[in-house]
Amino acid sequence: MFLAALVIVLAGLAAYANSFHGGFVLDDLPAIKENTTIQNGWAAPSSSTSQSSGVLERIYQGLPAPLQPPNEGQPVMGRPLVNASFALNYEWAKSHQTDAFAPEGYHFVNLAIHLLAGLTFFGLVRRTLELPKLHAQLSTAALPVAFMAALWWTVHPLQTESVTYLAQRAESLMGFFYLLTFYCFIRGTQSQPRLWYILATLACALAGLSKEVTATLPLMILLYDWIFVSEKFAEPFVRRWPIYISLLLALLPMAFLIHHAGNRGNTAGFNVNLKWYDYAAVQFPAIMNYLKQAFWPHPLIIDYRNNDNLGDLPLTNSDCLAMFAVMMLVAGTAYLLWRKPKLGFLGAWFFVILAPSSSILPIVTEQVAEHRMYLPLVSMTVFSALGLWTLWKWRALPAALAVAVALGALTYTRNNDYRNSFTLSLDAVTKNPDIARTHANYGIMLNESGRILESVAEYLAAERLKPNYPECDVNLGNSLSALGQNEEAAKYYVRALPKLLSQSDQATASYNLGNALLALRRYDDALKAYNYAGGVGHNSQAYYNMGYIYNQLQNNAQAVACFLQALHFQPVYPECESTLGNVYVQLNQLDLAEQHYLRAIQQDPNFAEAHAHLGILYANLNKNAEAAREFAAFIQLAPAKSNSAPAHNLRGFVLSKLGRYAEAVAEYEQALMLQPDFPECAANLAAARQQIAEGRQ
Repeated sequence: MFLAALVIVLAGLAAYANSFHGGFVLDDLPAIKENTTIQNGWAAPSSSTSQSSGVLERIYQGLPAPLQPPNEGQPVMGRPLVNASFALNYEWAKSHQTDAFAPEGYHFVNLAIHLLAGLTFFGLVRRTLELPKLHAQLSTAALPVAFMAALWWTVHPLQTESVTYLAQRAESLMGFFYLLTFYCFIRGTQSQPRLWYILATLACALAGLSKEVTATLPLMILLYDWIFVSEKFAEPFVRRWPIYISLLLALLPMAFLIHHAGNRGNTAGFNVNLKWYDYAAVQFPAIMNYLKQAFWPHPLIIDYRNNDNLGDLPLTNSDCLAMFAVMMLVAGTAYLLWRKPKLGFLGAWFFVILAPSSSILPIVTEQVAEHRMYLPLVSMTVFSALGLWTLWKWRALPAALAVAVALGALTYTRNNDYRNSFTLSLDAVTKNPDIARTHANYGIMLNESGRILESVAEYLAAERLKPNYPECDVNLGNSLSALGQNEEAAKYYVRALPKLLSQSDQATASYNLGNALLALRRYDDALKAYNYAGGVGHNSQAYYNMGYIYNQLQNNAQAVACFLQALHFQPVYPECESTLGNVYVQLNQLDLAEQHYLRAIQQDPNFAEAHAHLGILYANLNKNAEAAREFAAFIQLAPAKSNSAPAHNLRGFVLSKLGRYAEAVAEYEQALMLQPDFPECAANLAAARQQIAEGRQ
């Protein structure tokens, strides 16, 4: 048994050895890198919550930040245990590595969770086959069948999305605790029920805090009890009712989180922009594809379907055939549960666990996803291992090892696609060129790589496949704006805005629209766009740009109000502090100007421009020593490519006013060396030399 467990672990390590080279891809960014809740430490928030909130809501809002995941549709939304695990990763990396987002540590935890799940699966199958109801037929098969099934499941390439794709830790973490609940339940039916049932309840609660599929767990435990443990139908309710009550109570936190998450940022639920029957129609071919991939895992793709307007796609003959096949399989599972319940349980395991995500509950962002097979694959590998053992007995082991080697090699190869978002998106668009989102995602990667023209081509390809695609409109506008085609960019932003579902997306698009309109000098329209972006998205940069426009329109009172609003949403904003100082100079409020210049320098001592502005202010106030200091700081900090001749000239001028003519001459000479055609400086140099000649050093 120990040797079998060791082989499973070593095989998993070998198959996923190259996963550590992968970076953060796609949803990893909002789930990890852009997720501020994992970076805020573990202290409870100091601010009090509204007394109008419910008791559970107030308790939840009093939890540390890592236990309150962001709520805008990220993979960690409503899954505090997953979010907390990322926070622990972050804290460890921050303490032990130079980069808190070095991906190796995150990949290590993902793989460790998967290996623990594989070992738990191994123990679960072995103990199941040793139960009295199966012992007579399968007494010698328990160890080899459990070994083969767990080995295949651990190295199967269909699992890569749940293991190598960091944001899908929710699936593997839930899967581990789901299997652990079963394992503890089995142990509780054999000895020390109080201890093992407590552990099963805890594991169930942790699974529920990881992902909502856990809702199927009590039903699957009950089916397992009836089929493999109990002698009579009523036995679970008579002898083991406490564990079922405990399991249901353990799911109450998950129920609260589901209620709190609502429609998961317009990405899931019956009140999203996707009809349940359109979604259900997609699931029949999806389930058939899952079954095919369990036995022939090629091709594996990160994105299989468009993410909306499925109702516009007519059912094809293959869709109808898939619908018929799935219905027959469900009917066959029901028949087996009645006539051969032990085999029927494998079918029930597959369909019941898939049901929350692959039936009628719409999930906008992913109609088809490989990670959903993380737990359902269990039944496929157990069925295959039992079949192989029935045919060949102990001779099945060499064949099983050969299959494991082939699966592991495919997994190793698939991991290479997860090196970065670019390789993953390129793989998706190559394998599935008829899906709009694959082109859109690849366009984003091209844009980030500086290949702007190519990104425009991908966005246009996406829009040909899916004309109503506001997110792609926004990205196309971004690329066109980067190419200087702001008129065209503005058209795409305007087209996208009324179709975007989330306010944050609308605010971002409005801000980008404002930038395009600003470049076109359409100030009034730009102000409207920035005003929406600032008000809805609390976008400090939008308020800053509004201040800039009002300053250009010589409405400095309004400019000041906008700059102050920008500082309200972003208190540390040296560029805004410095620009606000300039406006106060124009308003002749020099004391306020000095305050903001000093704040800019305090926030960023290397902000050269603020030193220059403050130096000019001091020169105008005849604070010549202070001005000389600020000009010296600017000269030292100014980029080498910039022409700092005017700063040398100004420093020479204030040094002359201080009577430090020799130093002034050096500054003037340096200015003329940088800019020979500088008549004003040449005159200042001559005057300083004259003062020296007259002995006024």
